Amino acid sequence: MMASRRGIGDVLAEGVYRAAKKLGRIKRTNLLKYAVQEKGVAIGAHGIRSGKDFISENISYACSVQAGDHTSPASLPGGSEHGELSSIMPDSAVYCFFAAFGPSNKEILDFYGAVTGWKLTAREWFGEKALRILQLQRAMLLLGGPDAKWKPKLDDDNPPRFWKPLPSGPCKGKTLNRKRFERDRLEYYRAVGWDEGGVPKPETLCKLGLSGVEAKLREAGVIV
Repeated sequence: MMASRRGIGDVLAEGVYRAAKKLGRIKRTNLLKYAVQEKGVAIGAHGIRSGKDFISENISYACSVQAGDHTSPASLPGGSEHGELSSIMPDSAVYCFFAAFGPSNKEILDFYGAVTGWKLTAREWFGEKALRILQLQRAMLLLGGPDAKWKPKLDDDNPPRFWKPLPSGPCKGKTLNRKRFERDRLEYYRAVGWDEGGVPKPETLCKLGLSGVEAKLREAGVIV
């Protein structure tokens, strides 16, 4: 029914976020509190409460520029050879992230050079190019789309369900600590060159050659 967009399938085909919004309007109730999603992207099999999940940090989804994508989690220390700055390479080069667990950074960059003919060092990638892509993705999230506008102070958060203790299983009762989450989120913002509100700083964008992005964010009222 989803594939052919028949009946309820037409609503569900739009994904968890839009389905919850539309059905919530019909039922006149807030269904987003039940939706396990991050900035419109459904979160798959990997939670963050047990401490044993594939995704283990409390900010992994909340701060990720790819939101609910479990292969591009944000992590501390931000702005280093961790988390998104690593996963941006397979995302950009279009190869499976899981195929890159074994090779070293040098081997990956050598492969990059063999394919493209361009020499790229780890310092250039992690200190400039990957960071530039991260800022571009963040800017696009903040600019939003025709039916979704994301606000960091509200939307850089975990789904409501993730704040409740696990109801069963070997890790029953485990959950997240709100104060620690807010501390880690702020630390991540600072590490990647964002202000305390989660917006890329003008000096960060200018340093990375993204003055045009700064202008767009100012035009949209994101940077004031």
